[in-house]
Amino acid sequence: MMNTEKRKFTPKEKSVIACGLIFILCVGVYVYKTYIYTAPEPVNSNEPLIVEKKNNSSQTTKEAEEEEALRAEDEQEDTAELVFARFLESYPTFDANKPTEHIEKVKNMLEPGFYQTLLTEQQNMTTVPQYQTTVVESIENMSDKPAENDAVYWKADVTTVNKDKDGKPLSKIQTQYVATMKQVEGKWQIIDLMQQGKGAKLYE
Repeated sequence: MMNTEKRKFTPKEKSVIACGLIFILCVGVYVYKTYIYTAPEPVNSNEPLIVEKKNNSSQTTKEAEEEEALRAEDEQEDTAELVFARFLESYPTFDANKPTEHIEKVKNMLEPGFYQTLLTEQQNMTTVPQYQTTVVESIENMSDKPAENDAVYWKADVTTVNKDKDGKPLSKIQTQYVATMKQVEGKWQIIDLMQQGKGAKLYE
């Protein structure tokens, strides 16, 4: 029986084999990196900030919408008394340089047709007032009572002061205002108005 011994590699042969394996490994890595492996796209570090800004923008818009809804709701919940009181703060005033301004200021408190009526009457007025401005001094004795067709009457005594161009008081007038008010689309509006003089005082 023949006795065979396993051949052993010389140090030089081992070095050649090792170099060959390293070369093959390097080629494999190169091919993998170049043709097979796809590097993930870099993560933009600013992306979370952008997302946060979008969220903040959405929140700001949402808050603005909520505030607008609350404001509209408050307007709808205004009582006839509050609307009438605000009306009396502006309508009895007058400025000869802006003769229709006192009507335009209360436009949203008036029924559209009635607003146009008051505006047209003022624009067609030919009488020249002897005073420059009129200011409200006091509003007193506000009261209400029911009217027909779900309307309500609100009345009050208003004291106004007429002044010349230098702001000097010329006269003090007391007038009773009686407004017919009705809810139109959930908002109280004035649909008619009566005025009755109650007294006057001239300044010397």
